[in-house]
Amino acid sequence: MSLFGANTGFGTGGTGVFGSTTTDSHNPMKDVEVTSPPDDSISCLAFSPPTMPGNFLIGGSWANDVRCWEVQDNGQTVPKAQQMHTGPVLDACWSDDGSKVFTASCDKTAKMWDLNSNQAMQIAQHDGPIKAIHWIKAPNYSCIMTGSWDKTLKFWDTRSPNPMMSLQMPERCYCADVVYPMAVVATAERGLIVYQLENQPSEFRRIDSPLKHQVNRLK
Repeated sequence: MSLFGANTGFGTGGTGVFGSTTTDSHNPMKDVEVTSPPDDSISCLAFSPPTMPGNFLIGGSWANDVRCWEVQDNGQTVPKAQQMHTGPVLDACWSDDGSKVFTASCDKTAKMWDLNSNQAMQIAQHDGPIKAIHWIKAPNYSCIMTGSWDKTLKFWDTRSPNPMMSLQMPERCYCADVVYPMAVVATAERGLIVYQLENQPSEFRRIDSPLKHQVNRLK
């Protein structure tokens, strides 16, 4: 049964996992705290794509988990499900139709979480922690792009255990973004690498960041 049909909280068994939400009287923006947040620092957040009915939010954390909430029109959140890695989750993204979530972790793996079956399977492997993950939907292919601290950028068909392509980078990947037909990766030592994604991904340009200090550095 689809997890979206169930109104259940995180965790297993019949024991409730939610504590009471503390209300702060000083809240001029009427912010709403997410119900049952992770137990450690949150590393990534992503709203569901507009192709999905309703609004859903995923969040990955240093507690090794990724969680999914339904966000109601009044801003209240309903916990729906969660999946685990064996290391902190550093990034997460949705497929274009919203049926799947892809997660990247310090455990050097990426997983595909099928939300309808609530099952997750490994789809990628690196030699170092995976810092960035993105779904690419091109006219002639679709794949997952992963960027790692092992200084590689890899492209994966989720049906195969081997990457479609692996590109070497001069430094560790710290973050990335994709707006087809281009992708950009920020690396250690203030590097920016732009890739074109049409037909076959390839490096397009390298740029030295004008920032004077290292950003997004984790050790």
